[in-house]
Amino acid sequence: MTAPLNGFIAGSPRLHYLDWPSGSPGADTVVLVHGNSANAWWWQPVADALAAAPLRVTALDLRGHGDSDWVRPPAYAPHAYADDIARLIRELGLVRPVVAGHSMGGVATLAFADRFAQLTRAIVAIDVPVSSTPRRNRYLRRLKALPTVVYPDLATAQRSFRLMPDEGAISASVLAEVARKSLGRSEDGGYTMKFDRESFFGSDGIDVAATIRRIGIPLLLIRAGLSRIMTAEGATLAAASNPLARLVTIPEAHHHLPRERPAELAQEIESFARRCPAWR
Repeated sequence: MTAPLNGFIAGSPRLHYLDWPSGSPGADTVVLVHGNSANAWWWQPVADALAAAPLRVTALDLRGHGDSDWVRPPAYAPHAYADDIARLIRELGLVRPVVAGHSMGGVATLAFADRFAQLTRAIVAIDVPVSSTPRRNRYLRRLKALPTVVYPDLATAQRSFRLMPDEGAISASVLAEVARKSLGRSEDGGYTMKFDRESFFGSDGIDVAATIRRIGIPLLLIRAGLSRIMTAEGATLAAASNPLARLVTIPEAHHHLPRERPAELAQEIESFARRCPAWR
């Protein structure tokens, strides 16, 4: 496992990121954007798999997640997250990196490409919901309304940790690691999840399908073959709607690709990045 460097971007909100530098001077960069209730550490196995490539890998904690600031009054939506991605790229002086986002982070990445196409040369949207449903929107609103749970100790908090959706062939040791990186100390000395429940929003905040249609830079859509979030029909229609889009499906995989199938996901991201014009 390659240990990343921790960094912060000053301002409001203050943003935390992880950086895995490349051994090659002037290497191209891939920026990784996590999903809802996750954080930059969830990308560690993907960054490890990309270590052999001449790439710099940077992963962002979006506002309200991980070690980035929470926002009051709440301002959590794809366009706000797109601003976070743009700030990261500008503050670190990254030269048109490939930006890859998973789930809600993929929606944020699409919003970023729609508004800040000049800052990136290509994007990857991983198992994103191409369309939402009233049932899914109700579920997200219920998650938002749940109280923040504080556990008395780390062991109890880790035992209570679950993925959403709770599926996939992910080992207990990997889940324990994810839990450890997703929990933080509360003001009363207990442990709680490191994300703001106000960050849940319904209908994904943008029209995902319409945004995909108008993206004007190379776009890779990656679907988990067993996903219930990104349906096969929705993914196929989305890819067909934009001549710059390409669809890849990782078979027999579930929604949490960065943790269930990190090596295959990294291979697809690297292969796509190599085909982009700015690859050195």
